[in-house]
Amino acid sequence: MGGPPGGLSGDLLREKRQAASASPQTPAARRGKAASTGHAWVVAVAFVVGCGSDGPQVPEPPPPVRADELVNTGCPPLPPISGFVGRADGALLLNGITPYRATGTNLYYLQQLLSYAQQEQDPQALEAVREVMDDLVCLSLPVARIWGFNDSKDTSSIRRSPEEGFREEGLRGLDQAVWEAKRRGIRLILPLVNNWGEYGGLPAYAGWASKLYGSPVDRDDFYRDAQMQQWWKDYAFMLVNRVNSFTGIRYRDEPTILAWEIGNELRCTSCAGTTRLPDTIATLATFLKEIAPNQLVADGGDGFDDDPSPYAGLSNYYAVRGDDGCSFSKLSRVDALDMLSYHFYPRNYGFSTPRDAELWIDRHQAMAMVTGKIAYLGECGFAAPDVERAQNYDEWLRHLFALSGGQLGLFWQLSPAGRVNNDGYAVYSRRDNATAWILARWGKAIH
Repeated sequence: MGGPPGGLSGDLLREKRQAASASPQTPAARRGKAASTGHAWVVAVAFVVGCGSDGPQVPEPPPPVRADELVNTGCPPLPPISGFVGRADGALLLNGITPYRATGTNLYYLQQLLSYAQQEQDPQALEAVREVMDDLVCLSLPVARIWGFNDSKDTSSIRRSPEEGFREEGLRGLDQAVWEAKRRGIRLILPLVNNWGEYGGLPAYAGWASKLYGSPVDRDDFYRDAQMQQWWKDYAFMLVNRVNSFTGIRYRDEPTILAWEIGNELRCTSCAGTTRLPDTIATLATFLKEIAPNQLVADGGDGFDDDPSPYAGLSNYYAVRGDDGCSFSKLSRVDALDMLSYHFYPRNYGFSTPRDAELWIDRHQAMAMVTGKIAYLGECGFAAPDVERAQNYDEWLRHLFALSGGQLGLFWQLSPAGRVNNDGYAVYSRRDNATAWILARWGKAIH
């Protein structure tokens, strides 16, 4: 993972920015994953989020952004956000007409970091966000997946408990994330809860239920318990109807939001052998589709299955033998789902050959195509030196877009220069020259 800092792979980014500045720009011209406390962050100057007796001071948001006004990042701009991305006959279509394909990344931490920046008026935190979002423009990556929830006890939280309600301090961090994306032509995918304990997630829901019932509750009870599901519905209903304090637009009417995900990597080991998990996702997806009809709805899962037969040839069947209660094949038949998510971490799944990647991508894409859904690679990661990782990403993206008819693929994760590589998968576009070059090449090639 080497290379000198200084650009989209050093000289390449400088060349793109110089080319952009040479031409006048028209008005149309940034897993258990990271710890939810934010302590993994090291920006140019370390910062601590304070909680004074008078509460955090949150500055007033700027005037709403016009859809045709984009930030000048110093690179050729992405197209401005105009119209919703929808689905028809297994294809993503912009405004129901134009085929839509895109590459992108995961920036799960944006809501949290922007909440910190607002409460502390911290310029380093804000600059870190804007740096990484500008880099998306320079890499030609017009889609980012960010956490649309925060149920932690952190100062950036959106909901700490049902009794406390929803916190404006956390919501305005999400508001600004949507605004910053819109200003750069970046569309967003927003999961609404985490399977894991980071940022609260279903373990937080289980804690709330344990307190309510006076007896231990497990996160798997989410798939059995009406009250736990109602807490999810309460949040989804509030958020889709919220008027963004930065854009002045309700979330349900915001075309910057490409899709909602029911949750990130939802699993239920005690549901193995049953249909509880896909049935629950079907129920929640139906609810979400009714209250947010303009945007796409996805499950947000790993792509695990309970039927190994479509995946014949994999070197390891762990992910498709049903141990985690997941069923991509059953989700492909859920009417309310527009998009079906699958992730790819070959070492985590026990895969050992390059053929595994081809099979994993092919089978998910084909299964979704049969039912008219959109399969998309929501996360992928490979912890390796820069050149080796770049070679793997190039092979995966080629198979997804050139050989399997894929329309959307996102890697995990892009990071600003000052952020610690907390999981080994971080890509630093101003340092990781080979990986950045591959991502930029594919970003430009498919749109």
